Amino acid sequence: MRAFHRHLALMSWGVLLGVVLLHSLVSWELMQLAGEEKLVEPTAWFYYYIVTATTIGYGDLSPQSDQGRWVAILWLLPGGVTLFAMFIGKATTGLIDTWRRRAMGKHSYTAMGGHTVVVGWMGRDTLRTIDLLRQDSCTDDEGIVLVATEEMENPRPEEIRFVRLESLADPSAYARASVTAAARVIVNAASDEQTLAAAFAVLANKPRGHVVVTFDRSDTCAVLKAHYPQVECVLPLHVEVMVRAAQDAGSAAVAAELLSVAGGATQFSLRVPSECAGLNYGKLFNLFKHELGVTLLGYTAGIGAEPRLNPPDTDRVAANATLYYIADQRVDPARVKWGVCTS
Repeated sequence: MRAFHRHLALMSWGVLLGVVLLHSLVSWELMQLAGEEKLVEPTAWFYYYIVTATTIGYGDLSPQSDQGRWVAILWLLPGGVTLFAMFIGKATTGLIDTWRRRAMGKHSYTAMGGHTVVVGWMGRDTLRTIDLLRQDSCTDDEGIVLVATEEMENPRPEEIRFVRLESLADPSAYARASVTAAARVIVNAASDEQTLAAAFAVLANKPRGHVVVTFDRSDTCAVLKAHYPQVECVLPLHVEVMVRAAQDAGSAAVAAELLSVAGGATQFSLRVPSECAGLNYGKLFNLFKHELGVTLLGYTAGIGAEPRLNPPDTDRVAANATLYYIADQRVDPARVKWGVCTS
């Protein structure tokens, strides 16, 4: 009885459906007692009940006797219209609650995969990160999920999904953002300590995608890479860019263009197929330049290895290495003819 009263007070969908069914059966029995033989046929009754309860009232079916009209006036119309209004109100409330949950970051996106997870809220910097990610369709096709702890609403509800956590250091909470199935994860919190804790929590979920973590100090980066060498750390480069711009005029503009996909040449990467046992870098450079119209910068042999930029033509590039190139847009891997593979 307590459970029944609780469901009745909340008017759950099950209770509402039961009340509608009971009201329809009682109305049907009363119409049958009133002699409305045409109305009580199953198909005709379902049609008449729905049309009447929704106040559409086509008029093609209606009670013919005085008793039937009194049943409609005193029982069917008041009850049907009230129940229909309750249905509309409950459905509307459910939609609003769902929208509010999503806006406040209370929803879970456990079914997502191949998406981008951005951990940490840094105001304009985070919004700029999202804008840059969305400029490249390769990193936005499966969607972006922002993870933060601040009391806030989704800053870009039309563009991204939002998950609010109690703590960025809680590994189990990241399941709501489906961090394990994400194609890439970016961690950038307010301080190095928070970023380190968030990074360890993310990596505890064993994400299959690439993880990028931003630090202010190189020693904090070293702590993380000692445990997870596959993680890519990003350190501030504003001093280096400033000095290079002073020594070589225009260097800052070149660096900005290489990092942005908004326009002009941009630096991208491409993985060498696993079936390629070895590649001659000189032949590979010519292939990319003359057949694809892009310029190779160099390559990274594997996880944790230092990039080799502008290497000699005689270098051998192994399978699963990462190539770095400059192009106006990302190269479709299907367009690359790996005829330079050697046994």
